[in-house]
Amino acid sequence: MSEMQKNKKTWASAIGEIELDDLDAYEYALPEAQIATDPKDRRDLSRLLVLDGEDLTLHHDRFENLFTHLSKGDLLVFNNTRVVPARLQVFKETGGKVELFVLHPEGGDGKSSWNNAFSSLRLRCMTGSSKPVRDGMKLGDPKRPDLPPIVVASAESGDALVEIDWRGTPLEFLEAFGEIPLPPYIMRQRKLSGEPTLTKEDHSRYQTVFATVAGAVAAPTAGLHFTEQLLQDLENRGVYRTELTLTVGPGTFQPVREKRLSDHVMHREEYFIPEGFSEAIEACRERGGRVIAVGTTSARALEAEALLASPFEPGWRSTDIFLKPGSTFSVCQGLITNFHLPCSTLLALVAGFVGYPAMRHLYETAVEEDYRFYSYGDASLLFPG
Repeated sequence: MSEMQKNKKTWASAIGEIELDDLDAYEYALPEAQIATDPKDRRDLSRLLVLDGEDLTLHHDRFENLFTHLSKGDLLVFNNTRVVPARLQVFKETGGKVELFVLHPEGGDGKSSWNNAFSSLRLRCMTGSSKPVRDGMKLGDPKRPDLPPIVVASAESGDALVEIDWRGTPLEFLEAFGEIPLPPYIMRQRKLSGEPTLTKEDHSRYQTVFATVAGAVAAPTAGLHFTEQLLQDLENRGVYRTELTLTVGPGTFQPVREKRLSDHVMHREEYFIPEGFSEAIEACRERGGRVIAVGTTSARALEAEALLASPFEPGWRSTDIFLKPGSTFSVCQGLITNFHLPCSTLLALVAGFVGYPAMRHLYETAVEEDYRFYSYGDASLLFPG
C-alpha cells in the first residue's frame, strides 16, 4: 500500500459524530487492490485478524493457526449448505443475451425441492438483459442443443418464472447447464483484467469442504477457509463442532437502499436445525466452552432460534432477523467471518456483535495492513467485550 493510501482516512466521520442507524456510519474507503478476486493457493493460508473486544486488542495470524485462539471445549457451529450452480447464460430467439439467476424451484415441499424429481421444472429467477424478458419468450443456446427450451411463464421487474421440459431434479438440471454463481464484482474485475470470468477451480473453491445440503445461491464464505486437515486438528485439540443449514439467499448480497437501517426490509432465509443440535449447545455450556458461529449465516440462525419459546428443536424454519447495533446476541460468544462490503447488513451485524468502535478499529487495521476483503478474502475471529 502506498503512503498516500495509508494516510487516507478509512472513515469519513469520527465515531462521536455518527448515528448508528444511519447507513453512512458503515461507509468506508477500501483500495481496490485489496478486493480478493481469486482464492489463496490453500484455503487455510489466508490471514486471520483476531479481535479481543475486552480491550480492543488485535492479533495477526494465519488461519491455519486458528486452534491457538480457541480453547478446549469450545463449539464451532458450521453452516453446511451447498451452493448450487444457479447462473444460467441463455439467449433470446433474436440473439440477445439473458442471464438467469435461479433463486429456487417452484413446487415441491419448499425445503428439499432441489432434489425432488419433477416431470417439468418451474424455476423462480432473477433476470439480467439489455431489454427485459417478456411473458411467453423462449430462451435457449444454439451452441448447446441438449439444453431444453426455457419458456418465460411470467416476468416482472427483473424477476421471472420460467418453465422447462425436464424430467429430473432442479439440481441435476443446473449441474448440467448452470454455472457457479460467483459474486458479480469478482467476475467484473476478472473481465477488466482480461482473465476468464469463471475457472474450473471456482467450482470447488467457492464451496466449503463440508457442504452437503444443496440450496444456497451464495457461499457461506467464512467456511471457505477450513480444510479437512484443519478440522481434524481442531477435533484433536478438543474443539467441538456441530452443523446447521441456512440456505443463503440473494438478499445477503443485495445493497441497503434506505438511508437508515431501521427502514431496511431484511430478506428472509430458510434454515434447518438437525437432531442433537440442542444437546450440543447445552453440552458446550456445561463444560464452560464458547459457542462460536462460523459465518454470519450461522450467527443469524443461532440468534433467530434464541428468540423462540422453544429454541433448537429439530426442523425447518425461516428468519428475517436483522442483527445490528442494539441487537442482543444470546447464543454467539465468538464469530468467524470475512471482511464485508461497506454499507452492508453484514457489516452492521459485526458492529452489533463487537460494538461499533471495535468494528471500526478492526476495519481500519485490516485496511492499513493490506488484508484481502470479501468472499475470497481473509478472515477475522471476533470475541465481544
